[in-house]
Amino acid sequence: MGKGMRISVFCAVLVLVFATLVYADNEVEGRVESINYQERSLVVQGIRFHATESTDYDDGLKRFEDLKVGHKVEIDFVYRQGKHYIKEIELDD
Repeated sequence: MGKGMRISVFCAVLVLVFATLVYADNEVEGRVESINYQERSLVVQGIRFHATESTDYDDGLKRFEDLKVGHKVEIDFVYRQGKHYIKEIELDD
């Protein structure tokens, strides 16, 4: 394999790795530190998460307004365009 081909393959791999990191699903657990009901956002482990129309609520949560400061939660999220968006949130034991 020539040098030019190796560089092309290397660049393609970097693009795939970057795309996977940017669009991969992630998970975090912790206590709700603060809530902004108007913005539909909350802070867990110092990170602000935003609920959307497609956010799924489980384990006793039916809607964003059911969340309270101090709840221990598990959040599945995606990070896009500089924000953390909640895909699923549930109470953690």
